[in-house]
Order: sequence, then C-alpha cells, then structure tokens
Amino acid sequence: MILALNEDGSLPGDPLPFLEGFLWFFVTPTAIFLAVWVLVVASENLKKSKRNRYKEDVITRINE
Repeated sequence: MILALNEDGSLPGDPLPFLEGFLWFFVTPTAIFLAVWVLVVASENLKKSKRNRYKEDVITRINE
C-alpha cells in the first residue's frame, strides 16, 4: 500500500535528525563561506604588504 502512494517510484529513506540536518544545511555552508572569506582577506592583505614594501618617492606619491 505504501508503494502505491509513490507515483514516481521513489523510495524515500528516513528523515534526517535535527542535529544532522543543522550540521549539513547550516554549519557546513557557513564554514565554507568563512574559509573562502579568510582566504580572500589574507590574499588582499598580502597584496597590500607587497605594495607597501617599496619605498615611496616624491614622484610616485601625491601629498595630501
């Protein structure tokens, strides 16, 4: 009788427990987002530190 209710022939499994669903659908995407954000910020800071390594000259700098 249960098989007759599924018209597309799928056999769904047990639902995810709350903690496992929270882990997969909230914690994991947030961790991936934060990892990418940290890599981008670190890359930008590295570029800034390389740019500031050279001595500024009067010709290449405008006084404010």
